[in-house]
Amino acid sequence: MSITSYLRGLLEFTLYREFFRALANETRFAIVQLLRTGPHHVGQIGEKLGFQQSRVSHNLACLLNCGFVLSEWQGKNKVYRLNPDMHEILTGIEEHLAQYAPALDSCGVLKAESKPIVIVRTTPSQLPRSQRRISKSNKR
Repeated sequence: MSITSYLRGLLEFTLYREFFRALANETRFAIVQLLRTGPHHVGQIGEKLGFQQSRVSHNLACLLNCGFVLSEWQGKNKVYRLNPDMHEILTGIEEHLAQYAPALDSCGVLKAESKPIVIVRTTPSQLPRSQRRISKSNKR
C-alpha cells in the first residue's frame, strides 16, 4: 500500500467517524429528526424537544458547520432546515438499520466495546512511583 493511499484511507476514516459522531450525539440526533419534518427556529426546536435554547443553539452550530443543516433569516427569526442531501442519506441509513437491526443488536463485539472500563485508585500508595514523587514535590 502506498503512503498516498494509506493517507487517503485515513482521511476517509476520519470523515466517516466525524459524520457519525455528529449524528451520535442525542441532542443533535433529536434536532435532525425534528428538522426532517420541516423548518423550525431555535425557540420551536427547544420547545418541541424540551431543551434549553442555549443547548439547541450550541448543537445547531455543529450541525451547520458539518453541513447537515441550513439556515436563513425570516424576519427576526433564523430558521433552520435539514440539508436536502441529508434526507436521502438518512433514508438510506434507516433502510440498512431496518434490514440489519437484529444483527446489530446481537453483535457481541459492539456489546463488548460499549462496556465502560473504570480504574479507581483510592490511595496514593497505589499510584506508580513516578507519580507519587510528583505529588510529593507539588506539596512543597
